[in-house]
Amino acid sequence: MYKKIIWPVIVLIASLLALIFLSGFVYSVFITTGDDELPVDEQAVPTDDTTEEPIAGMPEEAIGERSVIDPNPEEWETVLVMGDSLGSGVGDEDGLGFDQRYLELLSQDDSLERELTNISVPGFVSSQLADQLDTGEYDLDIETADLILISIGGNDLNRLYFQDNETMIAEFDETLSAFLSNLESVLTTIRSLNPEAQLALIGLYDPYNLEDQEINRLLLEWNHASRLAASADARLAYIPTYEAFQYHLADYLSDDLFHPNGAGYQTIAESLYQVLN
Repeated sequence: MYKKIIWPVIVLIASLLALIFLSGFVYSVFITTGDDELPVDEQAVPTDDTTEEPIAGMPEEAIGERSVIDPNPEEWETVLVMGDSLGSGVGDEDGLGFDQRYLELLSQDDSLERELTNISVPGFVSSQLADQLDTGEYDLDIETADLILISIGGNDLNRLYFQDNETMIAEFDETLSAFLSNLESVLTTIRSLNPEAQLALIGLYDPYNLEDQEINRLLLEWNHASRLAASADARLAYIPTYEAFQYHLADYLSDDLFHPNGAGYQTIAESLYQVLN
């Protein structure tokens, strides 16, 4: 009697253990087929909205900064240039400047005929550019421009070069702050008239090639602040020039040893092309 009872119990237990084992095997196969991946909307996806911090001791403008919104050069029919003597092309023996040289590079990509307007004034500092735009005289030029190139700030900073180091360092923060305020005014005026145009801000190079570490630091700080200001606008690109000129002043400066020559302006045009195109 005992044997008749024990054998069915053993068979039942063995069956249960086999069922548990089989269930575990099936579940493990299900896991290894990749069904443990997160849905697409829950996976970590790289984003482009992070801002790269500059590396200590490295020129932070070594690489140009694109607009957040990809530019469309094939749609740029009207180009406006504003700012100082670099915008005017002073020093270019061919009289082209970076603007016409840039348009020549664009013409290699398409057959679009572009209209170029240049309102740059040699000697302008940032406050004068802000005042120029406030007059309203160039509102129509701004409203109809597809691409606006801005060169400003070199004369603001250059005034400090003629001070002794102590005075230069003492006045730098105030000068930079005033420049950034004027730049904000310029950009605000432009955007109030034309929210969609692609903008480009030309960075500064060092025409003096001074070995003073403190002066070099101030110039890089100026460029970094300009770059940060540019990054606030999705359609504003910062165009670096510092490193391109740093070791080629003899090749890129005109006879006045301050403004670029034709080769220097060509380098700026190529930087424009590299960043915008």
